[in-house]
Amino acid sequence: MGQRLAGRIAFVTGAAQGIGAGIARAMAAEGARLILSDLNEAGVTALAAKLGARAIRHDVASERDWADAAELVEEAFGHLDVLVNNAGIEMVKPASETSLDDWRRVMSINLDGVFIGCRTLQPLLAAAGAAGASASVINISSIAGLVGYPNQAAYNTSKAGVRHLTKSLAIEWAHHGYPIRVNSIHPGCIRTPMLELAVEGWIAEGSIPADGDPWTAIAALCPMRRVGRVEDIAHGAVYLASDESAFVTGLELVIDGGWVAR
Repeated sequence: MGQRLAGRIAFVTGAAQGIGAGIARAMAAEGARLILSDLNEAGVTALAAKLGARAIRHDVASERDWADAAELVEEAFGHLDVLVNNAGIEMVKPASETSLDDWRRVMSINLDGVFIGCRTLQPLLAAAGAAGASASVINISSIAGLVGYPNQAAYNTSKAGVRHLTKSLAIEWAHHGYPIRVNSIHPGCIRTPMLELAVEGWIAEGSIPADGDPWTAIAALCPMRRVGRVEDIAHGAVYLASDESAFVTGLELVIDGGWVAR
């Protein structure tokens, strides 16, 4: 346990499980005060209780919910130091079978939610940056936002959008003199409930053998020969939230065991 984020206020979406929960735990261990959000109200409330954090039920695709979140942050703290846009869904389905409603649902959560959150909380982030060290926005994208994967057109495109939105805001906010850094993290295969659902789809479509342990098959595809842990991503998020990355903005931090370097 350290104090790299001591006194900082951090808001983490999709925090009830998986990468979001891992980031929340890591930031709490480094001294951050947390607001955790998720549609899974029971799950996020349980984690918040363990971490001494605040929790809210939050649909990231809803402008009203983001406005409520901003009101909570402003009333409780008056500013925000760190925003982690982590909430997302995955869909494994051929493009020919992806309905427009399917497409729009993935985009509304994975991409629109990031945009609405950044836009809504920008004044609170700027207030934190003006008072001291720059505020930090950390958008969780994916290696699927860098390279294409079959039967994931909506997911791939949404995560590519997160990558480019991150770079656009990093440059725009720096141009306007806002003391807010914006970076993206691109996880590879990290064992989370969301990836477990995706693996079921990969098995069904034949991308992974149906017999044997699918995680062994996935690990064999990675140059480092293992599946990632949520802690691998959480360490990167703590770095981007801390003063150690004070001169870092517009970065895409790939944490994938070498997957896309091949």
